[in-house]
Amino acid sequence: MKYASLLSLGCAKNLVDSEQMVKQLLDLGYRMTEEAADAELIVVNTCGFLESAVQEAIETILEAARYKTSGKCRMLVAAGCMVQRYGKKLLKELPEVDLFLGTSHCHALEAALESKLAGNQRRLWIARPVQLPGGGDGRVISTGSHSAYLKIAEGCSNSCSFCIIPHLRGPLRSRPEADILAEAARLAADGIKEINLIAQDTTAFGLDRNDPEALPVLLEKLDGTPGLEWIRLLYSYPDRITDRLLHTMASAGKIVPYLDIPIQHCAPAVLKTMGRPDGPVERIIDNIRSAVPGISLRTSIMVGFPGETRAEFKSLLDFMQRVEFDHAGVFAYSLEAGTRAARLAGRPGKKTSEGRRKSILDLQREISRRKLQRLVGQTLPVLIEGPHPETDLLLAGRLSTQAPEVDGSVIITAGLAQAGEIRAVQITAAHDYDLEGTILEISYDR
Repeated sequence: MKYASLLSLGCAKNLVDSEQMVKQLLDLGYRMTEEAADAELIVVNTCGFLESAVQEAIETILEAARYKTSGKCRMLVAAGCMVQRYGKKLLKELPEVDLFLGTSHCHALEAALESKLAGNQRRLWIARPVQLPGGGDGRVISTGSHSAYLKIAEGCSNSCSFCIIPHLRGPLRSRPEADILAEAARLAADGIKEINLIAQDTTAFGLDRNDPEALPVLLEKLDGTPGLEWIRLLYSYPDRITDRLLHTMASAGKIVPYLDIPIQHCAPAVLKTMGRPDGPVERIIDNIRSAVPGISLRTSIMVGFPGETRAEFKSLLDFMQRVEFDHAGVFAYSLEAGTRAARLAGRPGKKTSEGRRKSILDLQREISRRKLQRLVGQTLPVLIEGPHPETDLLLAGRLSTQAPEVDGSVIITAGLAQAGEIRAVQITAAHDYDLEGTILEISYDR
């Protein structure tokens, strides 16, 4: 039996690519192992969005390369965004790697390996990404038996000045609706209770086909998928959240009250320089909360962008205090070669940027704790994930208002349940980002 190991870095979109590559490895007769030292073939699916991610990818590749001498590795493959970003430069910089696949060729891992094993000396497979995302029958779910990501589009046609994603992933390509619905049905038939819809910009779904109503129509049809319980929408741009979309969310039975809205900033001048919409973000958020009562909102914020003044940062801090997002990721601007923003002057110093980041994180921690404290004493449906990652003595789960991996969890301190069950949990305590609760003998399964 020959063994392979795949190390996936970066975002959920990258994870779906990794799941598709695992399926290709299985089709080639490999058996997957988490122990890279035992694998004859190691694949590292890289992230290349930020320099810090590139450095992590290189370190992971070099660590894997050591198994060529201390383990059983006979072939090392690097795939994904870092390969797409640097291309031919990697042939010289990473001689330890036998095969490089850009995002344009992750779907062709099987063919590339067969070609290599047949004696083809080609090491780099890369082109401009233009293919549609593959169908869902060609992947192995890695997120458990109850939850999965579902990619509805690939690429991005936005023009944010700080972002290299359009270069790494190509232009927006929406998947056919029928293909998405078929994958959702397969996932549900396999026992998946929660699907998390992902793309670089989910609210752009269908715009490449001149169909601005494509997303709410898709959601309405997904809502009728037997077996699914929770449908979550991630990566939504604020200026594309329409009244039709909100009406669909409010009226559908399985679409959870949750939106991930990466606003990045609130100061008009900063947004303009970022190449982001500078519309009335606060009014959009008020409209969302009015249309979908009880909705949980997540955002992403960037501080230290070139030209950001002290007054503009103060306006951002005041904005975050007023709006009170339920969840927030806060990042200091990273200068990335090849972006328009890399040529801009007036970038705040690293110490200033990190100080601003800490200020917003501290504020968000207070907001989060205060909001979670209001839930103490309530009985809420919780999707059981399984044993707590830090101890087998406790279970862990999530509310419908908590996305996987990024929004905290519910620590189950009493009661038994199986992973994938949606159970009634009485909330007994709140922390900065997590809750504690006790399972009650009430089922929320449909």
